[in-house]
Formats: sequence, structure tokens, C-alpha cells
Amino acid sequence: MTTDPFRPAFTDYLREIASWRRRKAEEYDRDVRNLRSAASLEELAAYVRTLPEDDARLRELARLTMAGEAFRPEQRVSYEIGRFRFHYDDTGLDAFLDTLVELAIADKGEMGRFGGRMPEGDDPWG
Repeated sequence: MTTDPFRPAFTDYLREIASWRRRKAEEYDRDVRNLRSAASLEELAAYVRTLPEDDARLRELARLTMAGEAFRPEQRVSYEIGRFRFHYDDTGLDAFLDTLVELAIADKGEMGRFGGRMPEGDDPWG
């Protein structure tokens, strides 16, 4: 049994977004895209629970997205989770986790610089 707060925080977040997608499906006349995304997020949460404790992607996501014991994704990660399999139903679980890590790295690299990094010497905040 693990005492690491990441996995339960991450899977709870995925299930919360799945619930939100189900509410959106009702709002939009049982929109199949919302239902597919909700089911896929539940599938992803179940899959994450089966991964080994030393999974490098989970360790990296934890490092980049945790605030204390809470999963706090930044913009890109949050956006992609919210639309998982919404448009395309063939996105693989492993490929999606890989993408989340890449997006979390990009989110951290921006660090509030919404226009991206500036050339050396041009950044008034750097």
C-alpha cells in the first residue's frame, strides 16, 4: 500500500471530470462524445490504479502537478484531460499519459509567462 498522495488525487480528479462530462451529456441531449469521454476517463483512472508504483510517467506528473496532497494541473494538462477521447476514440491510454507528461513540462516551462519564453535579455521579469 502506498502513502503517496498522487495516485488517489489524480484518479479522483479524472473521475470528477468524468462526472462533469456526464452532466454535459445530459445538457446536450445525451451527446455521445461527452459519454465516450466520461467512460474513457473512468477507464484511464482504473488503468492508472494498475500501474506500478515506480511508473516514471506518474512520478513525473506528481512532481509537476501536485500542490501538497492535491492534484493541480495547469492549463494544458487540464484542457487535455477534459477532452480525452472527446473527438477521437482511438487515443491509447499509455500514449495519453505520455502526452500529459509532455504538456505538464510545457506548462511548468511557461511559469506564468503566457506568451512563452523570451530571448535572453528581452524578458523584463527575468
